[in-house]
Amino acid sequence: MPIVNNARLFFNEIPPQGLPSADSTFKYDQTETVDLDGVDLQGGILIKVIALSLDPYMRNRMRPVDTEGDMPAFELHQVVTGFGVGSVIRSGTPNYPTGAHVYGFMPFQQYAVFPDNPLAPWGMSGLNLKILENPHKLPWHYFLGVAGMSGQTAYYGLKDISSPKPGETLYVSAACGAVGHLIVQYAKSIGLKVIASCGSEEKVKILQGLGADHVFNHRSSDVGEELKAHGPIDIYFDNVGGPTLEAALENAAPRARFVICGMISQYNTDIIEGFIVIDWHEKYEQEFYEVVPREVSAGRIKYIFQAYHGLDHAAEAFLQLMTGGNVGKSVLILSDDAM
Repeated sequence: MPIVNNARLFFNEIPPQGLPSADSTFKYDQTETVDLDGVDLQGGILIKVIALSLDPYMRNRMRPVDTEGDMPAFELHQVVTGFGVGSVIRSGTPNYPTGAHVYGFMPFQQYAVFPDNPLAPWGMSGLNLKILENPHKLPWHYFLGVAGMSGQTAYYGLKDISSPKPGETLYVSAACGAVGHLIVQYAKSIGLKVIASCGSEEKVKILQGLGADHVFNHRSSDVGEELKAHGPIDIYFDNVGGPTLEAALENAAPRARFVICGMISQYNTDIIEGFIVIDWHEKYEQEFYEVVPREVSAGRIKYIFQAYHGLDHAAEAFLQLMTGGNVGKSVLILSDDAM
């Protein structure tokens, strides 16, 4: 294997309050090279990163390192990190054979060396890199979305926290996002009435096509009035917080369950439970991997994603994600192998 460029994405500047800048928040760099045959593995593995996940939680990491948050801040002038899928192209350990595909926390760069059995970051239990099984031959980048964290968030949150019963009414906000469009489908599959909101007429049509019973554009409709007309709601899967959450509270049925998706934990009460997906892996991860890839392969779950090709498009992709310009799951494709 040759000496090749190792393109990287750096966190270049802490954005002011509001949105990151496509021009200054990140820096795309192609100056580093890597000798794919000669780089010292020290008993570890060399991974070719083939796809990276772009997620809303990453905005919270774009802050000074000395400020508190649910997850550690990005370090200035260091390579951005996030969840990704890669292929093992050289191995110094039987634990990760050459040719295996792995999922875990990775740098935003084309190639990376990992130690043998790397521990999960941020004090999470277990190992960082999970060897992926793919008997249904899904595209590898699906393991960042419908068969990965987005799918798990929808599956765990609906299955456990919301305790759904057929005939109940579920409302999901940001319903055309990475998690929301899967919630719509999971909810319909177990006999729930689904109310869904989104931010454009294009997304309204997509959600209608996925089977949602009532869909509205929150930019042109009053959330409270829509929920009053089509509720009350028994389950609310919240992806946005703020006034939408307040409207849902005002239109909740007795004993309604509210699932706060993501990093918001301060709302924990009898009916509102914040949750982070990793907290539920031990209970549901094995079941998830047995069920969801099979259902996707069979066409019973439709996966909507928006792919951006190359690290040089990462800044654009982040901005689209944070302004609601994306549809479905946002992924960064670094290699055709991922598709």
